Formats: sequence, C-alpha cells, structure tokens
Amino acid sequence: MKRVIPLILLATAVPSFAQPAPRPDAGEGPGRPQRAYANPSALIAADIAFARLAREKGQWTAFREMADDAAEIFEPARALAKTALKDRADPPVPVQWATRAAWISCDGSAGLTYGGWTGATGGNGEYVTVWQSQTKGKLPWKWLLDDGGALAQPLPQADWAEGKVADCLARRGPDGKPEDAPDGAMRPGARPEKRKAGDLPPLRPLAGPIPPSDAPADADSKQGQSRDGTLAWRSTVMPDGSRRFTAWIWKDGAMREVVARTFRPDGA
Repeated sequence: MKRVIPLILLATAVPSFAQPAPRPDAGEGPGRPQRAYANPSALIAADIAFARLAREKGQWTAFREMADDAAEIFEPARALAKTALKDRADPPVPVQWATRAAWISCDGSAGLTYGGWTGATGGNGEYVTVWQSQTKGKLPWKWLLDDGGALAQPLPQADWAEGKVADCLARRGPDGKPEDAPDGAMRPGARPEKRKAGDLPPLRPLAGPIPPSDAPADADSKQGQSRDGTLAWRSTVMPDGSRRFTAWIWKDGAMREVVARTFRPDGA
C-alpha cells in the first residue's frame, strides 16, 4: 500500500540504504562498457503523475489506470492488482505521496521509486514502487509492484528527489564486436533491429550474483529484474504476514543493495 508527505522533490535526506553514486561507465566483461540511456527523472515524473492522478481522479482509479497487467499489491498477501482493485471504490480523500529517491537500470527497462506517504486522516509511512517501461500505449511507465508500511515518525523533509542509474555492462553483439548501446537502444549508425510492435529485447542474466533468499520454505517470495540484468528486486511475504522488499543495482562491478525494507502486516 502507499504513501505521502508534502509533494516536494527530494534527496537531502535520502534514506541510508541508498548507496553513494560510484564512478560512471563501470562495467565488466568483453567489449567496452555501454553508455547509460536511462533517465531516472522519468521515474520521478511518473511517480509524481501517479500521485496527481490519485488526487484528481481518485486513489484506486489512479492505481488501476497506471498499473501494468502483471502489477501486484500486498494486502498483506500478494494479490494481482487488476483483480484486487477491479471494483474498489475510491476513498473520499486519497492517500498522498512524494518521491525521495529513484533507481533505474542501465537500459531504462525497469526502475523503482522510494518515498513517504501521508494518510487522509493522519498517519505517515513509506513506500516502494517498481516501475516497468512500456512498449505500447500512451504511458511510458506503469507500476509493476507497490508496497509500503506505516512509520512512527514521518520521513525527514528534503528538497529534491535523487535519481541513480545502474552502471552499464560491456556486451558483444552476434558478430563478436562490442555493442555501444544497451538492449533496446539504437547504436550510432546501426540499422533498427527487426521486431514486431510491442516485442521486448531478450531478458539477459543478472549482471552479477545477489544474495540467496533466506526466507522460510512457506514464505511467498518472488524475484524480478530489468531486461539487461543491471537491476533486480525480491519481494517476500513472510508466514506472519510481514513483507520484505530488497533491490540491487549494478555498481562498481557488483550488484549493490540500494533498498532493504520490512513492512508490518498492519502497516497499510
């Protein structure tokens, strides 16, 4: 569930789990590192538009309109958003939220935002939203996963939202020559790859290993990633109803943890 604090873009108090930005153009493997084509400000803009739509058209209307077909929420069990929210009435006053930080994969295929929310009748909390870029339709981004919980104290005020881009991997094309652009992006002078409308580039392996899940066998745990493997996340519903969310991006030759949060089952 979601969110809010006054709608200010922030980063002065970026959460402690956000890692400092390492050097650009880090990458390993054959070839040379690709240039990042991703824009984290686009994620921040999508999250701001999401909050604005909730204020203007209603909270659950906004969730439905901006949800990917595979979007999931937690109540506290994992649920498919298009089923769980199909006939849900909008509350008179929506929860509101503001972005504090954003992380995006090198190829710009996926990213996540973190921020704070304020309830309609008081109360504060935090949220995390996973976003997926769209190849069809009017919206460039739709949310893929949304979770959060209440906080005893609101997040500290901040002046702007900070965005970070995963380092790019060095790749070789089918001809063995270095590729200069991430999957889905045009290399200078290259001819467009022949794909059907809406087709996605291939899903690459993760850029590096991430820690194995330590959740018990009866937990509900799922993992996702960007198409180029430079961003990954894991969401877990524990047997007691609490949820864990962890995310990593490729930085300085390793998958670095950027978010690690646990949400209580009563912290909607």
